[in-house]
Amino acid sequence: MDMSRIDRSIEIAAPPEQVWRALTTAEEIATWFRMKVEGDVIAGHDLWMTHKGTRFKVTIVEMTPPHRFVWQWHPGAVDPAVDYSRETPTTVTFTLEPSGTGTRLSVAETGFDNVSLARRAKVFADNSGGWTEVVVWIQKYAETAH
Repeated sequence: MDMSRIDRSIEIAAPPEQVWRALTTAEEIATWFRMKVEGDVIAGHDLWMTHKGTRFKVTIVEMTPPHRFVWQWHPGAVDPAVDYSRETPTTVTFTLEPSGTGTRLSVAETGFDNVSLARRAKVFADNSGGWTEVVVWIQKYAETAH
């Protein structure tokens, strides 16, 4: 099993522009990702997300509307006593392609081979299951958003 990357994709019955807006607007991200989001979604800027009392940073790397949105983060960075900045972050790439029913959304998270061995298996397992759920959250949100 390749534990260096996670790939998920889903068909969304909404146009790419609508899915793009859901992925790149802080208020909309907060709704479907079910967490508090602070900051502006702008390439080169940081967003702060808070989930179940844990606050973490997401760096926006690339925005190519309405096709490609990329961020980097330290998944599973939940221990406030640990300095995760020494680890290379993983990269999450959202790719949107027009399809017959609307949009095919693909999500790839790469770079798990850079996560410390002590954390890698848990973080990979958590995110592997997590992205399976999250793409459905995005689908349901984008299909009902106006």
